[in-house]
Amino acid sequence: MEGQKIKRFSRCSHIFKLTTVAITGLALFWLAPPMVHQLEHLCPARPDGVTQVYALPSFAREYHMSCEQCHYAFPVLNAFGRQFKMNGYVVVPGSDQGVLQSQDKELWTEKLFPWAAIIRSRPFDDGKGGVANQGSQMGGTASPNTNGFKIQAINDVDMFVAGGDAARQVSFFGEMDANAPGGFSPSLGDIRLGYHPSLYFNAVAMRRGFFADDPYQTIVSNESPTIANRATDLLFNDQGSISGNQMVSTPQTLEVYGQYSLPIIQNSFLYYSGAVYKNKDSGTQASAPTNGAARLAWDDTGNTGLMLGTFGTYGHEGPMAAAGASSGAPGLSVAGPGGELTQFVRGGFDALWEHGNFAARAAFVYSHDEDPAVRGAVATDRAAYAEVAYKYLRNDNLYPFLMPLVRENWYTTFNGAQQFNYLTFQLAHYFAANLKAFVEYSLDTKRAYQGGSLAAQGSDGTSQPLGNRVSLQAEVGF
Repeated sequence: MEGQKIKRFSRCSHIFKLTTVAITGLALFWLAPPMVHQLEHLCPARPDGVTQVYALPSFAREYHMSCEQCHYAFPVLNAFGRQFKMNGYVVVPGSDQGVLQSQDKELWTEKLFPWAAIIRSRPFDDGKGGVANQGSQMGGTASPNTNGFKIQAINDVDMFVAGGDAARQVSFFGEMDANAPGGFSPSLGDIRLGYHPSLYFNAVAMRRGFFADDPYQTIVSNESPTIANRATDLLFNDQGSISGNQMVSTPQTLEVYGQYSLPIIQNSFLYYSGAVYKNKDSGTQASAPTNGAARLAWDDTGNTGLMLGTFGTYGHEGPMAAAGASSGAPGLSVAGPGGELTQFVRGGFDALWEHGNFAARAAFVYSHDEDPAVRGAVATDRAAYAEVAYKYLRNDNLYPFLMPLVRENWYTTFNGAQQFNYLTFQLAHYFAANLKAFVEYSLDTKRAYQGGSLAAQGSDGTSQPLGNRVSLQAEVGF
């Protein structure tokens, strides 16, 4: 009896602590703007008093565009930003804006060295599990926190070089990342080299995932504004995937894409992309590609604000033991690793709707893996998410004053034997277009766990919820 009272007191104390942090964070968001009112016209990354607040300077300094020109709310792109990316990081294809040319017009390169950086601080981070803590965070790392309260004064530093005029019709992108979990050892991130002869056809060679490079930012977590991932990232740890193929990865990829205007609907077009790739975790990357991917989207954001899309990937990965086989995961009857390449299929659909200051995104993924050499080595699962966000503007600012976001995630593992849900709530405040802070809470809401490696065991042997996490983060781009 006494032990139950202690448990209840501990649980109430934890809930009180989380509530206090959330209220304190909201209060700071409301009180901080007046305190910096006299500085609101200064770019936080430019102490020389420039009156125009710019976005990431690799493009902002070159084209003199503010953040809101390309972003709904950094890092989420708007219609202009998506087109800018599809153009190969230029405003008008073929234009010499932002270009340095020789007298004979033969040399064509960037007028300014296109570097940029993002620094993130996480002064409060309290995690109690792994489900909501996996996945990518804006091209970096979500820094899974399963051990309670942490303070990370500097959590992540990303350095970029990117431009649309490395040479005529040639774009490039490169990233270096250093984060606290890795001891701030610099590591090479995404690399991208593109050739853009027309809107109808573009060719890209990259060390980047096909779905991570998608301009609509709806399929996986890359360039999502939250710490918690989207369920459609696949593969989660111990999810029961036999092939190990992930929707978010950093493989060697060759991609082509383009867009075709619809003659019967003004400002509406079809976007297509296709790629072959070799996953970095499936043997040497120098060997021939074994996987393919495709994407098709109807973009009517210029009229109704709506985009509807479909996507898929199919291929083979190197032989490996089915995940969960050794732990007796439910829904998989596997004797061991197969001697042949395992097969995988991923497919789904996604949607985006933008109306004024409101934005909604959703996606669904079907996943099927099979090892033909091992009897019973089959895994079929599904994942989906839906999120809504609204940006509140203040005064004449075009960047958000406050932006609440809510996301519902759902996915299954081990042939549907386990089902998971979790909610993510975030409230962000933008002190400037490239300086923001937010409080975020991810809550595991699944009603029933059916055992297996993803269900944590409490001291009394019962299954425990996973993934609850509250974080406070600030980030600046310059």
